[in-house]
Amino acid sequence: MKKRSMKKWAGLAFGLCLCITVPNAAFAGQAVTVETAASETAGETASSAAETGEETASETMSSETEAVPAGNDAFDPGDRTVPEGVSVDGMDLAGLTAQEASAKISDYIDSVLGGSLTLKAGEETKEIAFADIGIAAADQQIMDEVSRIGTQGNLIERYKSLADTKYQKKAYELSFSYDQDKLKAALKEEAEAFNSEVQEPSLVRHGGEFILTDSKVGRKVDVDATVADGMAAMGEGWHGQSPVVDITAEEIKPSHTSEELAEVTDLLGSYSTSYWSSSSNRIANIANGASLIDETVLYPGESFSFLSHVEPFTTENGYYQATGYSGGKVVPSTGGGICQVSTTLYNAVLRAELEVVDRSCHGLTVSYVDLAEDATVSEGSVDFVFRNNLENPVYIEAFTYEGEVYVRIYGKEYRPASRTIEFESVTDDVYSPGEDVISYDNTLPAGYEEVTQSAHQGYAASLYKIIYENGEKVDTQLVNTSRYASSPRYVTVGTYTEPAEDYSETEGDSGDYDISDEEAADAAAEAWQGD
Repeated sequence: MKKRSMKKWAGLAFGLCLCITVPNAAFAGQAVTVETAASETAGETASSAAETGEETASETMSSETEAVPAGNDAFDPGDRTVPEGVSVDGMDLAGLTAQEASAKISDYIDSVLGGSLTLKAGEETKEIAFADIGIAAADQQIMDEVSRIGTQGNLIERYKSLADTKYQKKAYELSFSYDQDKLKAALKEEAEAFNSEVQEPSLVRHGGEFILTDSKVGRKVDVDATVADGMAAMGEGWHGQSPVVDITAEEIKPSHTSEELAEVTDLLGSYSTSYWSSSSNRIANIANGASLIDETVLYPGESFSFLSHVEPFTTENGYYQATGYSGGKVVPSTGGGICQVSTTLYNAVLRAELEVVDRSCHGLTVSYVDLAEDATVSEGSVDFVFRNNLENPVYIEAFTYEGEVYVRIYGKEYRPASRTIEFESVTDDVYSPGEDVISYDNTLPAGYEEVTQSAHQGYAASLYKIIYENGEKVDTQLVNTSRYASSPRYVTVGTYTEPAEDYSETEGDSGDYDISDEEAADAAAEAWQGD
């Protein structure tokens, strides 16, 4: 009896210590020591287990975990590991120490913050850096939640939590925040940058060779739709990835192709006129006018307005003052001489056999072409217009060289080599100039006389196109009829009779403007019909 009693009290005095390893948070391996007061039955069970060698509950649970010595010693967090089954944004953290897991998550967050949204159109891309829209991780304390795995509740609940995590997995997702207004503004700016102008093919002739530049498709971006797609890519379902968004845009195709311009290879018609006796300002105006129509491409069916290319007649547009005629007097006229360019173009058009839409002759005859071969223009009223009535584009080349202005029209030759043409000017009638127009000036001495404009005859004339086949004339066609007014001689006569003490006539002085009869006639024509 005494022996049994002693055994009983020994059992009561025995403290059963169960030591289980419970991974927690971002780590596992911390031993959680749970002590329970020994009951009589527990003591007996423990004693019996000790005698029989059976497994205790402690031994059974420690088979699933790693036992560590019991006690109250502190554990180094660096030695603790994340339990199995834990992942963050697809990254498996099992077996990592707390420091390793935190570093891995931090690296991942940094990689997200360094990412970007990419707008894409074909091979062209534009990026919006996440750093520019204020992106940040919204829950960087996720490790705190991981650290509580297996630490809540009683021993069995903790064990069950670890087992559930291992077999059922715990997958965490980080969330990020950003400034939506900044994202929207950046999307709008970058989307608009994808807009591009359509580029038509171009053709120029330099050094006797044609240079062809290909066309380019333009792009018109639907900015609102592109912004909406970008916002959606960064909305629900976004977890830090760098999305690629295709822009919404409409292609703008060029009206013409480089293949069309490649057909321009042949000289269809050319003409030149001389300006060797003109003033320097008139020469400059002719050169400027030629440059303004040079390198013009005219597609089938298109019309060419001379004025639309050379106006306005201002110094800002490259023109100078040259001789002109107004109200019977010679006066400076900005752009004087431009009609010689339109006339030269007219004759090249005739030889290319393009369709003349609108043409007017000068009021008076001009010296640089025969009758009925001229084409005058006047700003805002009288124009020279022709149309490309061919099936292929035509190209205008215009330039000045050594006292002449040249115009050449190129295209695809459509006429047989056996067919040739020439033009003939025919005078239909002549009109006398009439009596002199005399102006008296009492500031000039009696006997003083100045001819301000020579007399010119007027004409009616016709221009014909003569067509030959294999050298034989097969047809004659009327091109135009023109009428030029006659012009009397204009004379200024002095009437002052008393001696003038300070007056001394300068021999050969003919006024402010010294021009030839030919130029005076041109000026009169230009004043009447505009040049």
